[in-house]
Amino acid sequence: MATSVQSTTVTGTSWSDLGPLGQAGIITQGFGALSGAIGSFYSAKSEQNKARSLALNLEHKADMLLFNKRMKESQAEFIGRQANKAFQIQSIKAGNRRSSARASFGARGVQMGVGSTKDLFVSSEILATLDKITMNSNKVRAMSNKRLEAVDIGIRADMTSLSASNMFQTASSIDPFFSMSSSLLTGASSIIGSLPPSMFLKKTATNK
Repeated sequence: MATSVQSTTVTGTSWSDLGPLGQAGIITQGFGALSGAIGSFYSAKSEQNKARSLALNLEHKADMLLFNKRMKESQAEFIGRQANKAFQIQSIKAGNRRSSARASFGARGVQMGVGSTKDLFVSSEILATLDKITMNSNKVRAMSNKRLEAVDIGIRADMTSLSASNMFQTASSIDPFFSMSSSLLTGASSIIGSLPPSMFLKKTATNK
């Protein structure tokens, strides 16, 4: 007598087994995942562009600060040169005044280096020396002020340049394609999670 053997039947749900509403829901989720991925790409691209734009602005600002620093240093050198010229002119004028006074006194037969003439020339030398000291002090103070301004601008330029470098690194760390891929994978996982578990079972129904 023949024996009939029936195998165990494992059934799974296929795409065609889903109703129109279920298929529409999955399709809608798919388009939503794709739209989200595209949105993530452009959002990351926008952030990357903003970071690059800020970095370029900071870089330009640093360049302008360095330019201003060089201008301040040039101004300090110019002040020094102008002060030295004024010092030389003042010395020449003082020497001319002394020579004129000596010639005038000599023409009138006044004895030099005695009494009031001695005091007059000593006072003149003292005043000339005080003028030189004052002019030199003003020169040093003005040059120092400009150089201190240059140092301050240089420090700000270095800090701005460092900020620009950091922003360039931030822009480089933003990957729009990675953001898009991550969003797409998240959407795909959500779609898979919403499918009936039976769709992942293989149909193997056979009878013997």
